[in-house]
Parts: sequence; structure tokens; C-alpha cells
Amino acid sequence: MAEVPAQEIVIGKDDRDSILADIAALLVAGRLSGGLNVERFEEEFARQVGTRHAVAVSSGTTALELILLALDVRDRPVIVPANTNFATFTAAWRAGARVVLADVDPDTLAPSRADLSAVAEPGTAAVLLVHMGGIITCEIQDIVQWCQRNNIALVEDAAHAHGSYRNGRHAGAFGAAGAFSFFATKVMTTGEGGMVVTDDPDLAAEVRLYRNLGKADAWVSHHLRMGMNGRMTEIAAILGRHQLARLDEYVQARQRVAAEYARELAGVPGLTLLEPGHPYSGYKVVCRLGPEIDRLALKRRLGETGVQLAGEVYAEPLHHQPVLADGYGHLSLPGAEMACARQVCLPVYPTLDSVRLRLVASALSLCLRDDLNSQ
Repeated sequence: MAEVPAQEIVIGKDDRDSILADIAALLVAGRLSGGLNVERFEEEFARQVGTRHAVAVSSGTTALELILLALDVRDRPVIVPANTNFATFTAAWRAGARVVLADVDPDTLAPSRADLSAVAEPGTAAVLLVHMGGIITCEIQDIVQWCQRNNIALVEDAAHAHGSYRNGRHAGAFGAAGAFSFFATKVMTTGEGGMVVTDDPDLAAEVRLYRNLGKADAWVSHHLRMGMNGRMTEIAAILGRHQLARLDEYVQARQRVAAEYARELAGVPGLTLLEPGHPYSGYKVVCRLGPEIDRLALKRRLGETGVQLAGEVYAEPLHHQPVLADGYGHLSLPGAEMACARQVCLPVYPTLDSVRLRLVASALSLCLRDDLNSQ
């Protein structure tokens, strides 16, 4: 039986050799933290995104938390979409915010401007706008302007959006700051790691303070903020620099996969592929199932054919999470609930060839037709 895994992480031999040579030089030099590789990774990533500043950190979650600490959101409302990763919520919670959940448009997987207006309160400090699966909402410019009019900081969770552009602007460059993740499954990876991007020099300086235990000088124990250890290692930065050099190649390969899925699955009953409507990272190929399709049964049947679907974004909205039941369980957010309940994500990675892709499309089409015919 042919196997199509949900994820395939491959670093080619040429890259492995170059990475290992750079790590060997680093080990000889003996500077494993806070060195030139982190600085150069920051400079190169800022150029990629088109912002004036980038600050390398230990994870995407840390990137969000540090931005919110720098914005001083403590005890103020921060709006978070209900269909996001739990880390988006915890970043705001750990920064001391009062988290307010917003509904989303199932077609964009992001809150509309109307969704944000519906839950905004006096004194709202920030909106965390998540570019789900790499998709930048078509309402981004309206949301930017609404935030500016209401003195609300727009913070982009761009964990999925390396290489996503809308109207010529890269994800992360629309608002006050953006946060990227370099987790192992992301479009580019350092294993664990993240990056803050911003045009605001004061915000960048605050993030640098907070990531280094509140110290302005890395090696002097003089603390100006109640910070944390959010630093990136030199080894992670080496891997990140090599991955960044390949980013355009990775994104083009993922976009090829997404386009081929769209052709292979056009007109399949019970299935709708979400259309980004802009050049995007290809992090996820998101499909919405018809209401008559049992997702768990579908995934089980596909698994029996050797096809593993990728993780949803996300399978369960935040207000349905047990740990948040007391504060948010009473909410009704139908857009997020529908988006989460009826979503599947197809395998997508640069090494997915056409043969395996067509196997996925064929198996999915057959399972869906069988489900519909049995009703």
C-alpha cells in the first residue's frame, strides 16, 4: 500500500553539508549564543519581509508574547480569533491581557472587520490577526484602517505565512508588529524558534529588552524590565539562515502542490477548497467538507488507504477547549465553530510529487463519493 504522510521534512545533502560546516566553525569559535549568526538572520529576515527591524526569539509563541509585553497590554482587552492555535491565546494571557474571542468568516478563516467591531471594547489594546494556513484575509486593509481609527495595535500572527503577500506587502508588515514561527513543520524551520518584525524602532528595542531578562546589555546583570529568556541560539540561527535562502523555492513548490490539488479536486462533491486569492505560503491546503460528511470517519478511511491528512487549523475552537470552559464556554461563535468542525487539510510539502498527490486526490474523491452515495 502506498503511503502519503501528513508531513515530510527533508533537508538536502548540499544544505546539510553547508549547515554542518557552519556549525563546525561555530563550535571552534565557541560563541553559541548572541553572536553574528543571530544578527545576520535578523537582518536577512527583515529584508525578506520588508520591515526595518527583526528580532530573533525562541519560539513563535514567545514572539507574540514579547510583542504584547512591549505594547503593555496588561489588564486591557486583546481580541483573538476563536479558531486559532492555543498558543495565540496563551501569549496574550501570559502578557496579562484580558482575552476577548472574536468570530471568523469561514471563507477566510479570519475575523472580518465587522466581527472585530462586534467585540471591541473601550480601551481595547490590540487585535491578534492570524493568517491561517498562510491566507491573508481580503479585508486586511479595512482592518488596518479600523485599528488605526480606534487606536488599536494590529499584531499579526504570521506563524503560517512565510512568503505570503497581499497587495505587494508581506505578511507581518501590515500592522504594528508581526510574529513568525520556525517550528519543525513550518514553511521554514529552525526546529524551535521565532521572529518579531516591525517598523517601530521603540517596539523593537522593547522586545529586545524583554527577550533578554529585561537587560539592555546581554552580559551585564542590570535589569530594566520583568523580562524572560526568549533568546535564539546561534545554531538555530544558522539553520534559519540556510532555510531562509531556500524560502522562495519552498514556497513555489508548495504553491505548485496547492494549484495541482485545485485542478485534481475541482467539482468533487462534498468538498470546497478555500481560495487564498493572493500569492501565499502554501502552508496549508484547507478544504471545507459538506455538512453531511463525517470528518473522523473520512480521516479513518483515508488512513486505511495510506493517506494521512495534515492537522486542521484548527479542529476545535478556543471556547470549546476544556481549560477555557469556565470563561468562554458560554459563547456562541458560529463562524469559528463551522470553520473548525468542517475542515480538513491535505498533505502539502515541497517533496510531494504528482504521483502521490494524485493518490491523495483519488482516495479523497472516492471516499467522499462513497459517503454521499450511502446516504
